[in-house]
Amino acid sequence: MNLALRLLPLVALACRPGAPVPAEPPPSVAPSAAARWIASRPADDTALLEAPARVLPSPDAVGSIAPPLTARIVRVRVKPGQRVAANEPLVDVLMPELLHAAGDLAGEEIKVAAYSKRRAQLEALRGEGLARLAELAEVDSQLATARADAQAARATLRAAGMSDAQAAALLSGDGVSSLKAPFRGLVTTLDAYPGQVREPSGAPLAIIVGTGDGRVEARLPSAPSDGGAFAFVSGGEAVPLELVSISPRYEPADGTRLAWFSAVDGGALPIGATGRVRQHADPSWRVVPARAVLEGPSPRVRVRRGSGAALVEVRVIARSGAEAIVSGLDPAEQVAADAAEGP
Repeated sequence: MNLALRLLPLVALACRPGAPVPAEPPPSVAPSAAARWIASRPADDTALLEAPARVLPSPDAVGSIAPPLTARIVRVRVKPGQRVAANEPLVDVLMPELLHAAGDLAGEEIKVAAYSKRRAQLEALRGEGLARLAELAEVDSQLATARADAQAARATLRAAGMSDAQAAALLSGDGVSSLKAPFRGLVTTLDAYPGQVREPSGAPLAIIVGTGDGRVEARLPSAPSDGGAFAFVSGGEAVPLELVSISPRYEPADGTRLAWFSAVDGGALPIGATGRVRQHADPSWRVVPARAVLEGPSPRVRVRRGSGAALVEVRVIARSGAEAIVSGLDPAEQVAADAAEGP
């Protein structure tokens, strides 16, 4: 019989309404592939965090030189850009109020000495009945007034940073005093000319910039990882840093947190410079594919051990796209690119 005729009943049966349609066979499932073993790589060239930063001046790194009292400039001893030592004279000035205070102190001390001597004499005479109590009281009053006036003059001197001995030297000399550098540094600003009369509230005569341990202030977009090394990068140079503190408050404008750093081992920081704070990974940390880490309370990585494999517990430091940085992994061991795949 013709083959087509023999198939007609089957076709008709299949096309008949309500007839069951033969099910297609299920697709074959390929067996799981063996794990692909790869080597981890060091993470020491990886930046875990980067944030804008600036160097804040420390109290002993920037000094403003101004007269404590109204002063007439006598001479200027330095030039802009000049390096100076601590306590080096910068500007010589004549301050009339300071001279008056030094003179008043010297005069009142003379009175105190004279009244004290007179009182001792009266005490001796009173014991012999040769001095009246009223005379002694009058000397005591004069002595108290002299001491009070001496203290008032001394207060003016102390406000100008001058001791009694310096005040005496000022009177015995030409009356000129020197404004000195508070620390070793560089004269960055100089605005002083002989003959000028300057007030304490005016612009500074000079500004000295040193190299004290300034603080680096950064705005961190996220919390830094435990471990790793910080550095302030500016102008192609990197200064190692150590974290001092992090503000508990998030800035409402951008959600960042302020953090402060200091230079490691007292390294010099360029005062006023801007740059970035970077946190680099610890040299012992390793970079692996993100899928190489089995998540859980204790993250693990599958490592190759001979012809088999073992799960090693690690600490996940950070994740970035398809990669993760972990600690606790032997650099010599290979890891499974996908920990879910068996060996």
